[in-house]
Amino acid sequence: MRAFTLDRSWFERHPLRVAYDLLGSMLGVERDGVATRGRVVEVEAYAGPYDLASHSGKYRAARASLFGEQGRLYIYRSYGIHTMLNVVAHEPGDAGGVLFRAVEPCAGVEEMRSRRGDRARLLATGPGSLCQAMGFRLEDDGTDVIDSSWLQLDVTHPIEAAIASPRIGVSKGLSVSWRLFDGTSAMVSVHKRGISIVRDNLQDMIPPPGTIIM
Repeated sequence: MRAFTLDRSWFERHPLRVAYDLLGSMLGVERDGVATRGRVVEVEAYAGPYDLASHSGKYRAARASLFGEQGRLYIYRSYGIHTMLNVVAHEPGDAGGVLFRAVEPCAGVEEMRSRRGDRARLLATGPGSLCQAMGFRLEDDGTDVIDSSWLQLDVTHPIEAAIASPRIGVSKGLSVSWRLFDGTSAMVSVHKRGISIVRDNLQDMIPPPGTIIM
């Protein structure tokens, strides 16, 4: 069942632009007779090898994914513990992707709670918690978002403004504010410090091609 009408070209843009437009979207997983759904409230953009925080210049498997076809999932295990959900997004000839950091649970809340455990205060806040709550698996790596039988992405509810700040959990690539989040949401993973931006601000936040993002 296809729950959206996105085409490949929607992901064939700079990762920051795709990240902005993913805020407010509805992300859903339906498999094994169980459905979970959440509103995307926090994301991070990662670009090509010139972005020193990006996996595209670090790991062979990551390079293959992030230089690959836009609109496919890039999923990896962080520190041997947390599953991390990304979607490949970049302009033709480049590389990049968007990391999903948090969603507001909208459906399947009891299933999310069962997966996360009774002590989990926030069900899908933080990228590892999000994947655990919604049932993403390492073997989902490479799934085509545009033509999936179990994954739904509805991007028809964009937000009017976002908050931008440096990315979280990285030691490099801190010179850009490519973590974007909905400042009105209680489900944002960490602090809400940053600057308010609208879509028209994005061009000023993207360095010229080839600029090393330190």
